[in-house]
Amino acid sequence: MSDYYLRATTAAALYSALEAAGVVTQGEGGYHVTDAHRYALDVIGAVYKPTGEVIEEDGVAAPVMKAVPGFHANLRVIDASNFDVNMLNKIAINAPTNPARGWA
Repeated sequence: MSDYYLRATTAAALYSALEAAGVVTQGEGGYHVTDAHRYALDVIGAVYKPTGEVIEEDGVAAPVMKAVPGFHANLRVIDASNFDVNMLNKIAINAPTNPARGWA
């Protein structure tokens, strides 16, 4: 089992790469994981991180958030037989130090 952190410029670019890798297929209602026994996909979308600034409204302080560039997803490959990770080279990133979401 292997986990991959993915970031593409857009949702379309992410799904295109995943489709080329055989992870998803487009069908009625959008994209679907091709084989749930082999892959688990967590589509996150936009990720926001604090800027370090704090705003206060009605006595409540809240951090100012800024979007991290890209469209994000996590992929867990349960069965790597016939899986070529090189197909994801354009969208795979190093594991974040503080991921927005992770696998349980």
